[in-house]
Amino acid sequence: MKESKKDLVRFAIAAQLIVSIVLGFYNIFWGIAGVLIFVILIIYYTRNTTIDEIKIDKAIDEIYSDLDKINQERMYEMPIAMAIVDNEGIIYWYNQAFGKAFKKEKEGLFKKCIINELDFNLAEAVKADEFTFHYEERDYGVVTNAFSDKVHSFELLHFFDITEQSKQRQLYRKNSPLFCYIVIDNYDDIIEQIPSHKRSAILGQVDLKLNEWAKQLGSAMIKYESDRYLMIFERGKICALQKENFKILDDIREIENDEKIPITLSIGIGISESILGIIESQELSRSALDIALARGGDQAVVRQDEKMSFYGGKTEATEKRTKVKARVKAHGLKELIKEADHVLLMGHQNPDMDCLGSAVGLLGACRSLGKEGKIVIREINYSIKSLFDYLLENEAYQDAFITPKEAETYATKNTLLIIVDTQTVNYLEMPDLAEQIPKIVVIDHHRRSGKAIKETLLTYTETYASSTCELVTELLQYFDEKNHLTVIEANALMAGICMDTKMFTLKTGVRTFEAASYLKRKGADTLVSKILLQDDLNTYTAKSDAVKNAKIYFDNIAISTFENNTDYGKVIAAQAADELLNIKGIVASFIILKNEEGLAISARSMGEVNVQVILETLGGGGHLAIAGAQFPGENNLETGKELLLTAIKEYKKENGS
Repeated sequence: MKESKKDLVRFAIAAQLIVSIVLGFYNIFWGIAGVLIFVILIIYYTRNTTIDEIKIDKAIDEIYSDLDKINQERMYEMPIAMAIVDNEGIIYWYNQAFGKAFKKEKEGLFKKCIINELDFNLAEAVKADEFTFHYEERDYGVVTNAFSDKVHSFELLHFFDITEQSKQRQLYRKNSPLFCYIVIDNYDDIIEQIPSHKRSAILGQVDLKLNEWAKQLGSAMIKYESDRYLMIFERGKICALQKENFKILDDIREIENDEKIPITLSIGIGISESILGIIESQELSRSALDIALARGGDQAVVRQDEKMSFYGGKTEATEKRTKVKARVKAHGLKELIKEADHVLLMGHQNPDMDCLGSAVGLLGACRSLGKEGKIVIREINYSIKSLFDYLLENEAYQDAFITPKEAETYATKNTLLIIVDTQTVNYLEMPDLAEQIPKIVVIDHHRRSGKAIKETLLTYTETYASSTCELVTELLQYFDEKNHLTVIEANALMAGICMDTKMFTLKTGVRTFEAASYLKRKGADTLVSKILLQDDLNTYTAKSDAVKNAKIYFDNIAISTFENNTDYGKVIAAQAADELLNIKGIVASFIILKNEEGLAISARSMGEVNVQVILETLGGGGHLAIAGAQFPGENNLETGKELLLTAIKEYKKENGS
């Protein structure tokens, strides 16, 4: 209404000015009088307008003042804890709820540092989209708002009490279902070797013990195949299982039978910090079971996202009597080689005789199928020098090796990459090559770790095998190609088997000798293998010194420390560990080597002590009887020994020995 009146007044004044100008043309006095009246009207209008605006502004200020007072009072009385702090965390204002929740002294928190007083991470709270703060058994969700007074910057902190929500979330997580997949590892052996009238009783005992275990956990047990079970239980009970180291593994292993077949289980459980659906949760548990089986069975694997925890694994993997799997894998590998443009073969860093020998055997198979192949080697170390020199004596191997740098340009989209004697990305001669080439095959005899290569076209891993050369030899028997193995390749494979079995004295099974027999028929000579495995005088002397430094711990475990910066230091450590087992009363040996890279441990066992489990706690791995670990950058041998002794003590404590 006021704006309409002002518009009319403005229109009247403008009209008066126009009339005054028109009158000025007829009578100059009337024109001057009209202009004077116009000026008087303008002055009057301006004065009254200014007074009105001042009154309005004053009224607005009063309103805003009242609102500020109301807001300040409301903010002070609000049930949400709030505080204003500067960039250093100094508290300039806080409301009643904040004081009630966090005030620890009578004088309050004004002008005190919130970082020091409440152990509050201000920088993280400002940076994070969602920030949770825990204080005296209460949880708070913190929201920040930045503002400034043109001189200083401040943060308005809102503390929302989410204690009840946190309790409900924890309760939900505690009661959320976990999938536990269970497999009887040697079910086929039970069926084949135990008479039918005894078999049902033994399998019945397995069912009974598993159902009793499920009943104790208050879980549901489902037998969905003759040798496979699914158990579903609350997440909160996983801690009890881990604390008892999955005692069910021992209970099943104790089931006796006249055939003396150790009955073992593989268990896989998947846990995630994220909230997963039913399908994702069961897939995570299935992947954990796959890892348990790939590591040889007789163990439980708890996979928490990408972190792995292993329990059990006290027995060596049982040798499979059937070769059906080898035949199927051989057929698949043969087809993949035929479809590829060419083949790259790669092993682990610092390759040994088993690694190079298996690659050479597969290279011969590729050539017999009319496919060009290359072996990727970064450098020739002491372990393979004798075999490498032996190969170069043959013209066919003059151009069989390429460096990792050359492999980058050699590889195409249709290149097949065969990885031997390892399945861990970080241990490869060239880890980037596994990402560059999409078609990958893995052949290995080591127990699988959490960092294994995931995307493969074909994987053949058998932890019962003595060596990768044994597995490759089995595969080659089913290629059905004449003369795909020359004498040189047969000798390379035989040398790899001889090295890993210590001339057929350790970790040998029926299939190991069957593979050796096949190689003998192809012209392999164990005398050549013996020559390839010979040491020079310096190596033998250094090995003797390492053995001489050994001390006995826990009555039957030998530990030695020595320093060697030569290229063959790790070979000496491995051989010295083997030599220590020849001492009467020694059941396990550990050699701690110090070189330019740091510390490395080589471990050997007669089978009574699981050196793989011991060294896994130190970041290493391997087999029950052969294992290793590395500590890059660590130069103190005594530190390495203390870590090893602690790991052995924990192992003996867990196993009650």
